[in-house]
Amino acid sequence: MTTRRTLILNGLALGSAGLLGARLSGAAGPEHTPDENPLTVAVLGATGRTGKFVVEDLLARGHAVRGISRSAGGQPPRDGVTWISADVRRPETIRPALEDADALVYAVGVTYTQVEVSALYDVYHTGVADTAAVAGQAGVKRFVLLSSAGRLLDGEFPERLRPSMDAKAKGEAALRTSGIHYTISRTPGLSDRPGGEYGILLLQMDPIPPGGPYMVCREDSASVLVECAVSENAINKTFTVINVVTPEVGSWRDALPYLHKDSA
Repeated sequence: MTTRRTLILNGLALGSAGLLGARLSGAAGPEHTPDENPLTVAVLGATGRTGKFVVEDLLARGHAVRGISRSAGGQPPRDGVTWISADVRRPETIRPALEDADALVYAVGVTYTQVEVSALYDVYHTGVADTAAVAGQAGVKRFVLLSSAGRLLDGEFPERLRPSMDAKAKGEAALRTSGIHYTISRTPGLSDRPGGEYGILLLQMDPIPPGGPYMVCREDSASVLVECAVSENAINKTFTVINVVTPEVGSWRDALPYLHKDSA
């Protein structure tokens, strides 16, 4: 019987996935030491369930953070973080937050079951497009987008996910043509289990089945987003991040340079 794990491993063996690195399951994550060249990184969605881990990872690596969200004004003061209230649906509020920032991470999310379809497009399509335009004007060097994978094996999405995935696909397309250096990091699903418990693989294959063992914990996803924001190794690349139990020994950070760039 063909399992999801078999499909992934077959894809890797054929080379279509672009393998790309892993950490031993159960191994402790790398100790954070300050990066040599501290940057100022804007995090949109900084108070969200994934954004908060992005903020923590950046601070642990010695970077200055602009924590941007609609609820940022209610956050307690934090060394290394400048909290800024702004809304991606109102691009004029984003521009001041991005001035003099080196990079940005777009980790804004909405729960598709709790909002109108129009809100999905406001956040995942026009929000991305408008933020990319403003970021380019502000001189931001890199735009890292948290997006989603999850097509079924027949190439279709579950009906309930189609509006959200369509909006995200349009947002990705807008980012690719915006002229700013970008990275698109997709996940088939996000879990709240602790980071560092499983290996990390970065895959360039499609489709990635949704759910099951291919979900990635938010903390591990955030680590990938941060690495792409502070490194030049993932510029203009799209990939899917998954957690797996794997015997392969290696480092997904070292694998980033070997990912294929998106076609022009």
